[in-house]
Amino acid sequence: MMKYKRILSLAAALLLAAMTAGCGQSGAQTSAPVATPAETATQPSPEPTPAPSEPEAQSTEASSAEITITDVAGRTVTLPAPAQRLVGTHNPTMNQAVILGGGGKYIAGFGNKSMASGLYEFVYPELKDVLQIGKGGDINFESCLAVEADLAILPERFQDLADQFEAVGITAAVVLPNEESFDTIKSSLRMVAALIGEEEKAEKIITFYDNKISAAAEIVKAKEGEAQPAVLYLGASSQLSVANGIMLQSLMLETAGAVNAAKDLTGKADFVAVTIEEIIGWNPDIIYVPVYADYTVDDILTDEAWSSVKAVQDQKVFTFPCALEPWDYPTPSSAMGLSWLMNNLHPELYSKEQVLQDAKEYYEMVYGQSFTAEQLGLE
Repeated sequence: MMKYKRILSLAAALLLAAMTAGCGQSGAQTSAPVATPAETATQPSPEPTPAPSEPEAQSTEASSAEITITDVAGRTVTLPAPAQRLVGTHNPTMNQAVILGGGGKYIAGFGNKSMASGLYEFVYPELKDVLQIGKGGDINFESCLAVEADLAILPERFQDLADQFEAVGITAAVVLPNEESFDTIKSSLRMVAALIGEEEKAEKIITFYDNKISAAAEIVKAKEGEAQPAVLYLGASSQLSVANGIMLQSLMLETAGAVNAAKDLTGKADFVAVTIEEIIGWNPDIIYVPVYADYTVDDILTDEAWSSVKAVQDQKVFTFPCALEPWDYPTPSSAMGLSWLMNNLHPELYSKEQVLQDAKEYYEMVYGQSFTAEQLGLE
């Protein structure tokens, strides 16, 4: 019956969109892509269900299972019970559910699956068979209905999709804010945990996160009075882009006892284009290249234009790990990024062995698996 209602809701939503387009509104409207036969099986026409003679009373057990939260966009989200089949296209947002489920337990439909390679090949091998429901803000709502999704989880940047999911009968929650901080990562994890009934596991992960923050604070305290290194964190698509002062990377550097050389750059939480002259002017002591960059550390070390930069002269240009997943995304694994930073910046106070122990604890806690230094890219 629920699937029948969703199909009727989808038909009504598509009819309304067609009528609106016919009224001469400005702006082109791109319709959602239709799932191919290989993606969704043809659904038989459902048998009509007779209406009950009397309203069915809701059981006390069902009432106690109801979940209500206020999401990041200020919307009230209510579920009759913890969600079991989630969809979404934003990898850092979906990662919250993957972590809490120890893999793909709750995932019914994913977005750009190529963005989730590496780690998921070990902890979520079924991903290759999961339906791809779209990329970014381009959603195939028919596919979402076909996999019987009961919840869509979205970042704030895609919050306009929430009403579109609701229009076809799928509850939507905006769970990841644009603001990047340790607090927003933890609050997002708690929100997703509440929606799927994994609060206990979320608190274990948050305790681990808080312990890494506390360890970094102890290191900063121990080195009080010493000059902090100036660090430049480069962007993914170009070495002439940097993390500005409001990005998570900047907060991680500051927490671990360094200074973001580009901290005075503002704007939205995104890498900012700069010039080589600006980089030479900042003259950073250390440079980090994200593991997902389109260029390499050697590209910088061998580029004559960078030869006067202190970090290049001192050979202190490093790839920010890890090989399995980025440790600088706004996800709980950024706690591991903080662990690695403590060792890279202060090896005398935080050893590589401690980083590997942290990784063992973290991945066994969230996925029940551990990985070697080689698999993590930490050799």
